Amino acid sequence: MDVRVDIIRETSEELVNAFGRLLLQLSSTAKPLDHETVRQMVTCDANTADLTSRPDRSAANRLYERLGFRTRQSTVYRFALDE
Repeated sequence: MDVRVDIIRETSEELVNAFGRLLLQLSSTAKPLDHETVRQMVTCDANTADLTSRPDRSAANRLYERLGFRTRQSTVYRFALDE
């Protein structure tokens, strides 16, 4: 499988729709992205994009690795506000 990564400099409806379709495949709880959110992602001049995924989501993790994401040594903490 060949993977091509393009640097996006501006948003379009096509890009927003593509992110929306991808998000639905990867998360059942993520909110849909709107045009402004995608525009901010593209124009923020970030050097990296990080994401989290549970180890049991093996298909999603394989997809991320094929797309060029690499695992990091990290510890994730959560503070429950409703307890």
